Amino acid sequence: MKTISFEIFPEKDTKKSIEFIKFLEKKNPNFISITCGKDDNYNFVEIIKKNTDRKIIPHIVCDTLFLVIIKILKFIKIKIFNFIIITGDNCKNNSYEYIIKIRKLFGHIIKVYSGIYLEEHKITKNFNKEILFIYKKKKIGINLFLTQFFYNFSIIKYYLNTLKKSGISKNLLPGIFPKKKIQDVLNFTNKCRIEIPNWVIKNYNFINFKNYYLSNLKNFNHFHFYTFNKIKNVIYYLK
Repeated sequence: MKTISFEIFPEKDTKKSIEFIKFLEKKNPNFISITCGKDDNYNFVEIIKKNTDRKIIPHIVCDTLFLVIIKILKFIKIKIFNFIIITGDNCKNNSYEYIIKIRKLFGHIIKVYSGIYLEEHKITKNFNKEILFIYKKKKIGINLFLTQFFYNFSIIKYYLNTLKKSGISKNLLPGIFPKKKIQDVLNFTNKCRIEIPNWVIKNYNFINFKNYYLSNLKNFNHFHFYTFNKIKNVIYYLK
């Protein structure tokens, strides 16, 4: 594996989180992203930033434009210049419109990462419009796209072949989901509207997902791991 990155979420027990970060550092990640919880993640990000020399990329949810700009300024103050800007599950404000305004305000002083869905999601209208939307997002200055996790590689390959024509695949970072209990996986796939083939469900406990993912994603040089803050989830793929 050439390059990896990890995603963690904020916890109240920051001492435990720092210990987890120290474990992740040993895997030499390119960066560590930090999601948003129910509360603003700034204080947590600040603590983690002080305890690691790794690149930290916080998620910023598009609640209001004013708050998003304030958050970016606060992060810049502590020398963070990379952000994953997302619409958020409960926000009506699309990140696309926000990123246009953010680019006008900050230019390319900052780097903007964005989520990309290689399958249907709640605001997908159809395949062609989704591809066009991704292309438009690249044109407004998205530096890197991160995918959700996925299991149906037939769909993914179809999307990737289409995206490749517009050069987006070079800026695409696939996400890998940890091996959890099948019921947890089904809950997540139903929530995110991600298709999981029947043969995967039936044989879930017998599949070597490390080989399954890496053999199907062999053309990628970088993988993004959703850790769920568990060492065992990382070890499964990187032991």
